[in-house]
Amino acid sequence: MTPTTSQVRVYGILPAAGMSRRMGVPKQSLPISGGTMAARTAQTMLDAGVDAAVVVTRTELVEAIKLPQDDRLVIAINDDPSSQMIDSIRLGLVRLDDMFGPSLDAGVLVIPADMPTVPQDACRRCIAAFRDSPSSIIIATCNGKRGHPILFPVSLRKTLNELDGGLNELPLLCADVVCEVAIDDVAILNDVDTREDYDKLNL
Repeated sequence: MTPTTSQVRVYGILPAAGMSRRMGVPKQSLPISGGTMAARTAQTMLDAGVDAAVVVTRTELVEAIKLPQDDRLVIAINDDPSSQMIDSIRLGLVRLDDMFGPSLDAGVLVIPADMPTVPQDACRRCIAAFRDSPSSIIIATCNGKRGHPILFPVSLRKTLNELDGGLNELPLLCADVVCEVAIDDVAILNDVDTREDYDKLNL
């Protein structure tokens, strides 16, 4: 039986295991709006209505990123300094399997921890678009440029596991199922890579 829109589950994965080489300090734990960058991004996911979310981070950062206390939030560990964001997403999917056993028609919403200003409304609109079309890859765009969140169905996991590059390859390989959601906020494009980026946040 095909699930109704309200029954389609959406889970979050928040990659937060990067080494922050350009920043010089772990940017995931930098303060913003009374919390940390990773905590704010996680809270945005939760407030937007994901059923649960996995934060993938390094062992040494688990305490420092000060995640919200929420039963929907779980942690996965990626201590490989040579890994890429796609590796953290794959680990997040394994953790989702262990904790929640998502069905193939569930969705996975991804926002990197260094994008703490992605608006909650952008997440809500992408989740709604996915629930209307749960076989689609949903991507937030601004001024014609693709950003985050990106939301893909669990049914594409095999394809994701075979990617040679990053997550951006997935919509290129599956272009026929991509649905873009226009968001009038450049925050969906802006990540924080340098101290200058961080200083511009003014939050």
